[in-house]
Amino acid sequence: MKIKTDNLQGTVEAISSKSFAHRFLILASIADNDTTIIINEFSNDIMTTIDCLRNLGVEIDINENEVTVHPSFFQKDVSDINVNDSGSTLRFLLPLVSFLSQKTNVKCTGRLQDRPIKELMDQLKLSGLTFSDDKLPFTVDGTFHKIDFEFPGDVSSQYISAIMMIAPLIGGCEIKLTSRLESTGYIKITQECLRLFGVDSEILFDKVIVKPGALKSPGEIIVEGDWSNAAFFLCANELGADINVQNLNMDSVQADRKIVELLEKINKNRGYCEIDISQTPDLFVILAVVLSQKCDKSVLKNAKRLRLKESDRIQSTYDMLKSFGVNCKIDGDDLIIYKSEMKPAVVNSCDDHRIVMAAAIASIITKEVEIKDWQAVKKSYPSFFDEVERLGSDVIDR
Repeated sequence: MKIKTDNLQGTVEAISSKSFAHRFLILASIADNDTTIIINEFSNDIMTTIDCLRNLGVEIDINENEVTVHPSFFQKDVSDINVNDSGSTLRFLLPLVSFLSQKTNVKCTGRLQDRPIKELMDQLKLSGLTFSDDKLPFTVDGTFHKIDFEFPGDVSSQYISAIMMIAPLIGGCEIKLTSRLESTGYIKITQECLRLFGVDSEILFDKVIVKPGALKSPGEIIVEGDWSNAAFFLCANELGADINVQNLNMDSVQADRKIVELLEKINKNRGYCEIDISQTPDLFVILAVVLSQKCDKSVLKNAKRLRLKESDRIQSTYDMLKSFGVNCKIDGDDLIIYKSEMKPAVVNSCDDHRIVMAAAIASIITKEVEIKDWQAVKKSYPSFFDEVERLGSDVIDR
């Protein structure tokens, strides 16, 4: 795909938060009554979660942007699910499958087979589940029982969220944190989703507590706008675009709401800017583009977990910037960027949706870009290029 851009101008409605949608779908599947969830964009990841829940015996109806979930009260004998390349779907469903199916065959696609789930699997094994293999594909068997859960806080917040969501089925639980919690915002999203379904929880410095209580359907939920994806358009404004982004909750618990604060910080620190990305890793790629144009020298720090995303996102972001002619270097788990003149380029997306979107936004500066494997954007934002085209870009060979 080739993109030619003079500038981008107009209004964009933020798509539904993928993080909230995953959680609402799962909680609705084990709640007391039907739940209707309003979702304005169905990404591949969200459809993967819906398809997996259906295969686990949950009845789900879709009527345009309304998703009605009829909770499952019966356990299937055997289920087959394909989590595709959705890490959220895999991690969120692993603790749940034993409640919906006696035996579940799980397979995946893409790089997901190599992404980490060891700490989660270790806890699930202690909980009574068995796995036919330590890597996907595998079969999950056994009966889940409550244990004293324990996770490092700096590996994947999704492990903690996964246990939090099934906690109402086991009378609540306590999860001990053995190291500093990163991506706290995603735990807060899970906490908020549980609250909407009538279950209280606490996030403390050394543990997470989910209090006893049954999941009670709120009836209807409108999924709020996604700050992670909206950030690409907000950052576009820093490169010269004029885009009004609507449908964003300014009081959201989404960590990526911090993009507003981070852009202010960048504009106040044009000489040297240092950003700790550990709590907002999904902003890494697009911030790298902005920093290359705004600050003489900048550092995106503490990006270790980004090496295990759809791509090694530190390396793929570095490669993208180098393609554009940006002077940058990797220092351990940090990316150091120097202000540079960007030029037209061919960008290898590494099949990473965030590289695709960041490269497209960079065309505001470069005026032209060719993106390899652009279809990766469908993972989180299928209509992204429809929006980019409507805002003024010429999108060729799509």
